[in-house]
Amino acid sequence: MVAFDPAAVRGQFPFFARHPACVYLDNAATTHRLGSAIDRMVEFYYDENSNVHRGVYDLSERATLAYEFARETVANYLHARRAEEIIFTGGTTDALNTVAAGLDGEICVGDEILITAMEHHSNILPWKALVDRRGAKLKIVELTPTGELDMEDFFKKLSTRTKIVAVAHVSNVLGTINPIKYITKLAGTVGALTVIDGAQWITSGSIDVQDLDCDFYAFSAHKTFGPMGVGVLYGRMEILEKLAPFRLGGGMVQKVTAEDVIHRAPPDRFEGGTPNVAGIVALPCAIEFLKSVDWTKYRDHERKIRSTIEKGAEEIPGLRLLGTASDKVGIYALAHPTVHAHDLASMLACQNICVRAGNHCAQLLLPHFQISQSLRASFTLYNTVDEAATLIEALSGCIRRMS
Repeated sequence: MVAFDPAAVRGQFPFFARHPACVYLDNAATTHRLGSAIDRMVEFYYDENSNVHRGVYDLSERATLAYEFARETVANYLHARRAEEIIFTGGTTDALNTVAAGLDGEICVGDEILITAMEHHSNILPWKALVDRRGAKLKIVELTPTGELDMEDFFKKLSTRTKIVAVAHVSNVLGTINPIKYITKLAGTVGALTVIDGAQWITSGSIDVQDLDCDFYAFSAHKTFGPMGVGVLYGRMEILEKLAPFRLGGGMVQKVTAEDVIHRAPPDRFEGGTPNVAGIVALPCAIEFLKSVDWTKYRDHERKIRSTIEKGAEEIPGLRLLGTASDKVGIYALAHPTVHAHDLASMLACQNICVRAGNHCAQLLLPHFQISQSLRASFTLYNTVDEAATLIEALSGCIRRMS
């Protein structure tokens, strides 16, 4: 079997042609843009620029067709039942806020919302605000020493009072892949809705929302090699039809009078205002790229990177790798007892190695490991095993000099 070739992938990204020496390992924050997506955005602005829907002139009709083609493309990729189950948002954060705000009327005093200790703030803060508004309670599932969900704790905290279960498909700090299909099945036994933050999974494998049996699934285009400022929210239609709209404005209403407002059917009711049309029409370029990936071959490549990181980290005195789940993607959090993560990140930056340092918008997670900050290196399809080795060699040198 021919091995996965990250060099062929890199050739589709203009950034690496212009910056060949850059070791970019901050993909959990944002990926680079496909040349095809950049070209499609430029083409839109040169030749199709107009607003979507309602315009009867040629430019607007072409823009609307491209916009709705993007919706169909995403729906097919996610295996949604119909295109109307796809809502375009500003990103994962916007999508999760849309769900939390829309479910406001469904939560009462005494109800519970269940999240996990590995959630990104985008999947914590909207739910915290919701329980505070409604007099409900937020419950948090703890982690195991290896950085996986403690399913015994999940069972203990899931109850008939649980109305929403919100969980990341993949931890943005540890790379842990959560058993989403099992979680949605458990949530279903108590009638709870499931909201999945898919921001870190979407470039790690294929996805079928019907097979997962989730009620909502969210991701960002900028983490799928597509444009910034674009997100996707999948929602089960029977729930979307009952969900209150979050963003109010033009294009999302059927009728407005001084006495009454009638909202349009999904997805229109959730897309008030002018969307990022150029970004949305470029999203299919990223989706088509993802469809071309042989994920089995990529898993083998990812395992080689993991082996390089884990073996290398073991040989560096004091360096600690957080999260050693058997099922994870290429996100690695590292901490040292005496060298601050920000110092390490700065020293690595001087060697043209791009990583992230801090709490990674996951302040419920780091106390589990008794730390307040870590270094995060996140790999994706265009990263190589050599880059993993370069990171380890550079880290070893930095820690030697700082210790």
